[in-house]
Amino acid sequence: MQVDIVRDAKLSKIDHLFVLLAEGKHDVPLPAGVKKALQDSRFAGRSEESITILAGEPRKVTLIGLGQEDALTHRGMRAGVTTAGRTAKKHRDAKIALLFPYTLPGMNGDETTLAVADALAQSDYKYDPYITVKKEQKRIPIHATLLAPEADAKALHPTARAIAESVETVRNLANTPCNVMTPTALANHAQAVSKSVGVKCTVFDKREIARMKMGGLLAVNRGSVEEPRFVVMEYTPGKARKHVALVGKGITFDSGGISIKPAEKMEEMKFDMCGAAAVIGIVEAVAKLELPVKITGIFAATDNLPSGSAYKPGEIITMMNGKTVEIVNTDAEGRMILGDALHYASQRKPDHLIDYATLTGACVVALANEAAGLFSNDDELARKLIHSGERVGERLWRLPAWDEYKDLIRSEWADMKNSGGRWGGAITAAVFLKEFVDCPSWAHLDIAGTAYAECENAREARGASGAGVRVTVDFLRAL
Repeated sequence: MQVDIVRDAKLSKIDHLFVLLAEGKHDVPLPAGVKKALQDSRFAGRSEESITILAGEPRKVTLIGLGQEDALTHRGMRAGVTTAGRTAKKHRDAKIALLFPYTLPGMNGDETTLAVADALAQSDYKYDPYITVKKEQKRIPIHATLLAPEADAKALHPTARAIAESVETVRNLANTPCNVMTPTALANHAQAVSKSVGVKCTVFDKREIARMKMGGLLAVNRGSVEEPRFVVMEYTPGKARKHVALVGKGITFDSGGISIKPAEKMEEMKFDMCGAAAVIGIVEAVAKLELPVKITGIFAATDNLPSGSAYKPGEIITMMNGKTVEIVNTDAEGRMILGDALHYASQRKPDHLIDYATLTGACVVALANEAAGLFSNDDELARKLIHSGERVGERLWRLPAWDEYKDLIRSEWADMKNSGGRWGGAITAAVFLKEFVDCPSWAHLDIAGTAYAECENAREARGASGAGVRVTVDFLRAL
């Protein structure tokens, strides 16, 4: 959905006005006719309450309840805005307007406006290019106007547009079926995005990956007929204040390899490239916003399949940095390709290094879809990322990565094992990654739960992450 931010709008040109109201708090700036209709409707504003009434200009007004104002949350706002988007889609409205006359906790007016604009832009999202028989008539593009009487609309509009477009890039990449979104296709998309925003993009093929001795990436790729790709996107503005490296996991499909996964829900393993998609989306947003921060976006891409040539438990793999890894579980493949990518990124000597990965089911067990797991060797970086997450509704929860956990990945045959087993699974994965990081300011985001919740069509209202795009862009804007 295209969203414009304005101070006021000619409601006569609007098909449908949506007003989000807290319980008992109806003293908001509305046209007289709409105010009278509101009074006559006896609308209370309770959570999940909504009512559509006929008015003069605009012709339709839908009131959506938010519950008690003092209990208002980012997630509650997002659910209300999603209701508006779905209602507009159902009514086949071409032009809508939305008013959210409150400030979210911990945010100022402009920050709230950006959050609402982002939610509104995603509110009618549906990935349907492969549905040949449409259950509904041809979709009408919705043009939305966000009414923000107190905001600096001119300044906020390009920021809101850049973030919304980048989140949609991530969702479209993730939802693309895995027979289409191969490692080569993912790399090609990174090149296309880079070209559109003026960013340098270098794609390394299998021969070049072998020359760089990326043993982890090559091992995981051995069972596949698809060649791996290693991609580097470089945004280099003049007088950059900081250099931040972003690393993403790009497993385009994960069967588990020889340690094969159960059949149930294996189709969701097409989402295992959300970390790489996040890197593409973040670089896209940063370039569009022209932020004064140098960004090196890196991702490794392959699928993980069983075959006669697949890597197997019992093997010892030499990684790019020379450390050796005993393979005990081929389904712990994401950390293998990330290990090489993190070492490569560390060689670039960034000020901060952040990686994104749908890495462990253990993190989903711990946090479900409500937050991404955060691990870091830098307390200040962790604090800033958590703060940004709270501001944009993309929660992060910090977990430990203490050296004591190394005992769980200790190997009798190599420098380490690639899995510590069931206990502390998300933590031992992060401790494994830490062995390949040579940067004093590193953070690992395990987005296994939140990225899936964002990309699956049934969960738009959950307010989950855009696979790390929103929190990272907010963090980078504050550098």
